[in-house]
Amino acid sequence: MINDRFFWLGHPVVFRPGETFSAALRRAGLDDLGPAMGQLRGRYFCGIGACQACLVSVNGAAPVEACLTPARAGVQVTLAAPPACEVHRVAA
Repeated sequence: MINDRFFWLGHPVVFRPGETFSAALRRAGLDDLGPAMGQLRGRYFCGIGACQACLVSVNGAAPVEACLTPARAGVQVTLAAPPACEVHRVAA
């Protein structure tokens, strides 16, 4: 039964029990997770946390892999900010 939801960039996304954030986003047709670190776009890619292309922030906390993190009801999920060293490298 689908009745729980989290909020992706302010928009509600329903999820099933045991589903990760990325699985729920994909099922909702949201494969693009926006700008990521470096030149690549944020996205669901490997599904095992190795590539870290799906980093998101949950309720403003430190970045986590959307493909490994179980979805939780009522939380706000946003794009993860790149680390300071990455911002410096891009800005230089």
